[in-house]
Amino acid sequence: MRFSSCFNSAAALVTSLLISVLGAKAASKDCKSDIQALMKAGEIAKNYLLVAELSMGGQVVQNSEQYYRDYSHFYQIIKQTGLHWLVLDDQEYTSSDGKNWTASQTRDPDWLAETLKRNAETRASIKDVDCGSEKLGDKTFTTYSYVQETTAPVESISTVTLWVDPDTSLPAKRHTKTMTGGQEIETSVRYEWLDTLELPTP
Repeated sequence: MRFSSCFNSAAALVTSLLISVLGAKAASKDCKSDIQALMKAGEIAKNYLLVAELSMGGQVVQNSEQYYRDYSHFYQIIKQTGLHWLVLDDQEYTSSDGKNWTASQTRDPDWLAETLKRNAETRASIKDVDCGSEKLGDKTFTTYSYVQETTAPVESISTVTLWVDPDTSLPAKRHTKTMTGGQEIETSVRYEWLDTLELPTP
């Protein structure tokens, strides 16, 4: 599997770990259930943009924008390659200009059920959890940190930190350090929450 395709598939899974429907509340050190609720909530989030930077060996190797209408409908643009990637339910498309699309592959009919099953297994196995707060600029954010392990779509061990806006209970920023295939990958993500979102039409 090409690295970019592997990352794209992983991105949809990882994204499910990021969204909060929890009300703002004081953080506690014993917060595993809070983090698991954050992870579960990502599966129903809608209309958001992830601006992501991926680094390997201290060097930025990929910048992308990922637009999510919901968990099964999303669009990604990779700056370095100019590749556009679109997922509409079970069908994937690619484009070099974001206008002319080619159907690339059809996902297995049970892909969503299998992904949600893996998500549940990941939530159950998180460890080394910690909650606190951190001031970024003139605003104080609630922070959630934990370690997670996955076996699909790739085997990995990740240390995740998530910054949540206490006013909206929505993620604002995420940092992940992942060990996979003998390599360390760092991903920094900034969130933008949108009122509506229109995806390209192939």
